[in-house]
Amino acid sequence: MFGLAVTSMKGDSPTFDEQGFLVRGLAYLRGEDGGNRHIRVGHPLGLNALNAALLVGDESVRLPSDDPSWQETSFHRPAELFLWEIGNDVEHIMFLARMPTIWLGLLMAAVGARWATEMSAGWARDRRNRRTRAVSAGLVTMVLLAFDPNILAHMRFVTTDLGLAAGATLAAYTLWRFVRCPSWDKAAMAGVGLGLLLNTKFTALLFVPLFGIILLLGAVRKWRQDRDERSGKSRHAYLGAALIVYPLVAFIVLWLGHGLQTGPIRESLPIVGGVGGAAVPLSDYLDQLLDIGNRLEVSTPSFLLGDYSDSGWWYYFPVAFLLKTPLPTLLLLAVAFVCLVRAGIGRGTKRSVRLDLAALWVPAAGYFAIAMTTDINLGYRHLMPILPFLYVFIGVAVAQPRATMSDKPHSLPRATYVVVGLLGWLAAVSLWIHPHYLAFFNAIAGGPDNGWKALVDSNIDWGQDLGRLAQRLDDEGIDSVWLSYFGEARPEYYGIDYRGLDSFAPRLMNPDARPYFPYNPAPGWYAISATTLQGVHFANHQQFAYFREREPAGKVGYSIFLFEQPAEGEPVNLVLGNLQVDQLAVDDYSQLGTNDVKLRWIDAGQALVVPTDDQDLWLVLSDQPLHPLLAPYVEIDQDVATANDSPYMLFRVTPELPVFNDGGQTLTLANGRVAYRGVPTMRNANGELQILTVWSQLGEPHPSKMFIHLLDGAGRIASQWDGFGAAWEGWQRGDLLFQVSKVSTIGLPSGSYRVVAGLYDPGSLQRWQDQSGSDMIELGTITVIEP
Repeated sequence: MFGLAVTSMKGDSPTFDEQGFLVRGLAYLRGEDGGNRHIRVGHPLGLNALNAALLVGDESVRLPSDDPSWQETSFHRPAELFLWEIGNDVEHIMFLARMPTIWLGLLMAAVGARWATEMSAGWARDRRNRRTRAVSAGLVTMVLLAFDPNILAHMRFVTTDLGLAAGATLAAYTLWRFVRCPSWDKAAMAGVGLGLLLNTKFTALLFVPLFGIILLLGAVRKWRQDRDERSGKSRHAYLGAALIVYPLVAFIVLWLGHGLQTGPIRESLPIVGGVGGAAVPLSDYLDQLLDIGNRLEVSTPSFLLGDYSDSGWWYYFPVAFLLKTPLPTLLLLAVAFVCLVRAGIGRGTKRSVRLDLAALWVPAAGYFAIAMTTDINLGYRHLMPILPFLYVFIGVAVAQPRATMSDKPHSLPRATYVVVGLLGWLAAVSLWIHPHYLAFFNAIAGGPDNGWKALVDSNIDWGQDLGRLAQRLDDEGIDSVWLSYFGEARPEYYGIDYRGLDSFAPRLMNPDARPYFPYNPAPGWYAISATTLQGVHFANHQQFAYFREREPAGKVGYSIFLFEQPAEGEPVNLVLGNLQVDQLAVDDYSQLGTNDVKLRWIDAGQALVVPTDDQDLWLVLSDQPLHPLLAPYVEIDQDVATANDSPYMLFRVTPELPVFNDGGQTLTLANGRVAYRGVPTMRNANGELQILTVWSQLGEPHPSKMFIHLLDGAGRIASQWDGFGAAWEGWQRGDLLFQVSKVSTIGLPSGSYRVVAGLYDPGSLQRWQDQSGSDMIELGTITVIEP
């Protein structure tokens, strides 16, 4: 189990939630030493802190404590900075952070096997064969837990699902030991288990009423024993231990898990509003708990068997269980029930056995039933806490002899051969799917190759294969891809040269520069995640239907699909004025005669991008015409007829470019290189200075914004304009950008003012510079006369 987990996680990129949970845990543990104890992720501290434990003393791992976002409660920006933007070693961090989850998986397997061993020993009718059957039950449970692909998938991540399952197993096991043979020390141990469980995930609170049912059944059992023995002492002792010791120890353990933290509940909670006041224990825990209410108010898009919903389906988890649980495990569950019946377990069974079954099935069935009522349908992982209960049940049940069989050492149930065969099948399946455990689907779903047709998101695609995509592209000599990615990892980190498409999280593409025409996409290689291929998080679920209906050229770890799109026709240039290419009618787009369309996006009221190559140039304008200062630079050759209801006009045009001085000043930033070509127009009238500047793209597109400053005699900014009338993504090498800027002169004192311009990165605010280090270009001077 350990070997499978460690070797399979090596190629996994950070998945959803991992970076947020990790930065919160490390920030809390480092505390006042550059830490942050008020980041909210909607979960208790326990597992986040455990995953960060090996990083606390690692001086090579930095936190973004100098960024303004570090003082906020949101985890998103600090997590992005921590893992991707301040120079931390992602592989080093993720390896150390994931190891504690692997240890929890090993602990869960050990506790589950121990539980099955003890429970089976208590069921044995003949003491001579008790040990053999107990060990058999433990081994069966151990193999089920060790080779389950879904458990192996999530025991390698810095998330809370495996930890919840492990905590539920430990808490239920210690509770069962107390209920079956009550004592004060066992009540305390059960309290320790419950306290640890409550520090894993707030979903753990669902187990509290389910455990209460088990305690109630234990009380009924003690009442009947007292009635038979004509005594009430044991019943009273049981109630004292169950109602006082058990919850009190659980609270103390939970509080210790937060460092005995006390404080006021913060007033900025989204649901309950201002509730500040006196310091209370576990205020951080309560803050996180109350904050989760706000998250639950936000609808969660889901996908199931080709359908989409924001409110889920009651049958989502039954279907997920049927399709993602290994077939040998499903068959073993059926065999377990048969073995139980044939062993004579029924209404006449002694009370302790019935209590054992309740200890397994009340939490498992109750949790499953509650899951069916939720509208958060994100994945099989939310069913993981029930698996240890089912596997303990299977282990105990298949180890029982038939009621008609003598319980002797040599007696071997025929079902043994079936059980061994099914366990071998499970082990083979687990080895076969390695290292792609997250993508496991059984044969009912058509295996991992077809699972995406039924379920996506964390069932198959959680962003884990981005690093493998980089390796695949390198192996096949693919230089660049169109990328639609479902995940939080960064393609740049893995050296992927890409053009971003609609993705989730939506950071790869500028929504104002959408490059994808869904009915005949541009030529090239496409890498599309399974979840975005299904369009789950998009308003238009059919966004990638064109590719969804095609057989991919390849797959990366079952979660990223590769498609090759051929070119049709000769390349052309298309300038989109206040419009996106996916808003064009299919018939209008087809008039371009090709799918090899190089796009530019402009605000026609202030900018124009003109390619200087020899390819045909087309212009689309919506209800915003070209600014009068821009219109002279293109000549309309043809007004093309468009669909009757089209809110735009389509033109074939020819550039009308003036001759510019080649000695213009050149600005650079990173891989960007832009030359200033001149000021065809600068006029000051009616309190407004209108300036037309021309710029030439000499390098690769780079995030850009422009500034115009009016400087007084002392060099101070008297008035300014900032903006950019074109999407930088479409400003290609060789293109000319004509930019109209408007600077107000109203209220300026009379005098002469220098007019300067420059470029800067809107993200970092870093200015572009020329070879001399200057970050401003002198455009000229104007004279302002007060009215």
